[in-house]
Amino acid sequence: MNMTNYRQMIDDFETHYKYDSSYMRELLESSQQGFAKFSDFLPLSSHQERLSTEDYWVAKLAAMQVEDCGDCLQLNVRMALEGGFPKPLVEAVLSGGRTLPEMLKDVYDYAKHVAANNIIDFELMDRITDRYDKGALLELGLCVATAKVFPTIKRALGYTKSCSLVEIEV
Repeated sequence: MNMTNYRQMIDDFETHYKYDSSYMRELLESSQQGFAKFSDFLPLSSHQERLSTEDYWVAKLAAMQVEDCGDCLQLNVRMALEGGFPKPLVEAVLSGGRTLPEMLKDVYDYAKHVAANNIIDFELMDRITDRYDKGALLELGLCVATAKVFPTIKRALGYTKSCSLVEIEV
């Protein structure tokens, strides 16, 4: 892709998701090669093969709650809704996961622990490993790991606000 195509891709993404993509523009202007590699990473951040829509988005949103103060979480809420994740489940995740069905509550807790680099309770780990094969566990790991990338880049550029309560629109 050339600069014009990359700029159009950023503009389209920003318009579609109502998301400030200034950090992407800065990356593109600073290093077209760096942006090309960032662009190649994007499919990994939305990889979903083995997990159900519910498992995928619970893990992604839970991890994003650990990693981000608001803008990237809001973006992922919009993506989740667009991807068919039910609004009541989005609201349950955003309110701390307490009202999620038991199986999704386990995914929520697991993703939050992995994202925060906390020790995972043995009972929770047993329930997760009983329910998911290695491929699904790896996919859960991808949900968490890729949730870190975008807020990290934004923090490095000084784009994040102080961690204050942000009203997430559902």
